[in-house]
Amino acid sequence: MTILSATSGARWRALALLSAIFGAGVSVYLLVEYTTGQPGLCLTGSGCDEVRASAFAYPLGIPMPLLGVAFYGAASWLAYRSLQGGKGLLLAAAVAGVTMSAVLTALEAFVIGAFCTWCLASAAASLLLLVGAVGVWLSPATDAAAGTSSRARQQRARAEEADRDGMRRLGLWGGTLTGALFAALLAAGALGAGPGAAETGDDLAPVGAPRLGTGAVMVVEFADFQCPACAVVGPMLQQMAEAGEMTLVFRHFPLTTIHANADASARAAEAAEGQGAFYAFAEALYARQGEWSNLGAAEADAYFAALAGELGLDVEAWRSAYRSAEVRSAVQADASAAMGLNLPGTPTIYIGGELYKGERSVAGFRAAIAGAAAAG
Repeated sequence: MTILSATSGARWRALALLSAIFGAGVSVYLLVEYTTGQPGLCLTGSGCDEVRASAFAYPLGIPMPLLGVAFYGAASWLAYRSLQGGKGLLLAAAVAGVTMSAVLTALEAFVIGAFCTWCLASAAASLLLLVGAVGVWLSPATDAAAGTSSRARQQRARAEEADRDGMRRLGLWGGTLTGALFAALLAAGALGAGPGAAETGDDLAPVGAPRLGTGAVMVVEFADFQCPACAVVGPMLQQMAEAGEMTLVFRHFPLTTIHANADASARAAEAAEGQGAFYAFAEALYARQGEWSNLGAAEADAYFAALAGELGLDVEAWRSAYRSAEVRSAVQADASAAMGLNLPGTPTIYIGGELYKGERSVAGFRAAIAGAAAAG
């Protein structure tokens, strides 16, 4: 038995409905990640984390995926209701969805500098929704038994009822399969998430790691200086530590497979630690990330040496440390610790020894720090 009848527009309605259901599934999946901090599958390296850490992820303080859930939920209803004459509303919604997706994709490309896998999937869903909506709009109301006779009206009624039943079945099956897919992805992400320090016995804050602040609660950040998300989060944590709200411990996690100068920048900051300037160097690296991220190896070396001079360091001593086996070993030890913890990417933050999964904002960090202090 076929799900849909052969009436004109049936397949376009099906495309619109399934696209909207898939988009809703993507949005729910992202919303769970945003609200729980659980890492998920990301085919664009650290792009998902970088987009989530950006200011554009929370317009007016609202998680962007929540808006996606509302939009695609409404679009699913309109795709179904297009049988009863809601074709214009469906088309208008689809145009609005594609427009917003285009704006968000442009922001990722030209402002954030990173792409989220699931944001791109949502954009693809909105595009398919538009294709289906245009098809529905251009299709005649029915092609079954044209005419005004009693028999023709009965045939049209049967065809329309068949379409309604088919759309209901299609929505049920599409929703079930989409829900199962994303539930499986969330379960896989939970199983693959890095364990806490107590589970691995790893020392999160070794004695030699750079520290800042004198707060009672210890916050450990694993970060990559070339990571755009780290450039947002790092300065927040540093300012809080300088204000005495907590003690910040930095651990290197250079993502060398996607960031060409990740290791060099980590060694540059680590070399500055020998002169007590680690966090000053880190602040400068984040602030000027766009200047050095795409430099060649030799140019990056020269840039970091010049930066050491600007910060008032002994450049020759810094250069010696930068090239030393000791600094390389310190960076590699942190990276090995991160891999041993099976960390999902950067930045990864532990507050009071617990993996932080909340919103990456000053308010979120403060709430977690207060909770750790109370439990402490």
